[in-house]
Amino acid sequence: MKVSYEPRAHVLRGAVRKLIQSYGASLGMLLFFMLAALYIFMGRANRLPPDFPRTATDFMQASKAERRLGELQAVLAANPEDMKALAEAGRLKYQLGPARYVEAVADLERARALGFSDARTFYYLGVMYQAVGLYDFSAQEYRKFLNNFPEDREARMLLAKLSYAAGDYPGAIREYERLLQGGPDPVLLENLALARWKNKQDYSATLGELRAQRGAGAFLADYAEGRIHYELKEYPRAAELLKRAAASLEASGGFTDRAQLLWLAADAAYKSKDQEGAYALLPQLLAASPDHQEGRSLLAKLEKARAATEKARAAAEKAAAKAAEKAAKKKK
Repeated sequence: MKVSYEPRAHVLRGAVRKLIQSYGASLGMLLFFMLAALYIFMGRANRLPPDFPRTATDFMQASKAERRLGELQAVLAANPEDMKALAEAGRLKYQLGPARYVEAVADLERARALGFSDARTFYYLGVMYQAVGLYDFSAQEYRKFLNNFPEDREARMLLAKLSYAAGDYPGAIREYERLLQGGPDPVLLENLALARWKNKQDYSATLGELRAQRGAGAFLADYAEGRIHYELKEYPRAAELLKRAAASLEASGGFTDRAQLLWLAADAAYKSKDQEGAYALLPQLLAASPDHQEGRSLLAKLEKARAATEKARAAAEKAAAKAAEKAAKKKK
């Protein structure tokens, strides 16, 4: 469903008729094409990403929102089919967070059923359906929003990530490729490489493009390829790539998944029989994520093994010293 521009089109058609009647067909046709171009431009302008509140900080204060909701409840008590009041109540409940999402969805869907038309509603419903795990519904709402505002990168990124998480890898690829039309972006290329791998497509060229960017691009290429080899249980290669990525975290450009990278690198090293490599990474992991239970458990296991190894080494050295002492005494 797209927001209609039919009223504007009707005005333009009326203007063209008057021009043709007043000035003749040739001049009228010239002006018709000029007006048509203006109409197309105006339509496109209205399809740019809209500026509207999306996060809690964009809205009014929560206390004001609650007061306004009280006013709207009185309005709706008098007229339960006031679609504008329902839509406003739904937006305010969206603002107030996940605890109010079910109510917000009910209000916005009721308003829409009564005929309320506002493309922003698609965005709000998409976010809320995604938050409650209704991913098919969420994707539908994002697509409706993008039908009206195809240049909205935030909504398209949300749809791309949702498609990937839901296993719709062709859909994720399509959205990431569309986003990349705006220019190369390391994060988008990393996600595109993973989506192509999941879709059983060749992803090597995408990784090559990432590595060519150096810095954050090379870091993300190592991380993405390392994750692929880890999932394939090719642990030695995964460990090599992930340890290299972990060593270049400073070049990552604000990478936010530090704990996940360090865990995968440590676990891949451990599964490759590289206990020293794993042991070196685990303290970094626990510094980044103190409650990481798998990391804490593996570190305890390695410390126990190291203690046993150290004990065995000390015992061997002691036995060797005794043997040497005994041999020396025999010589005397």
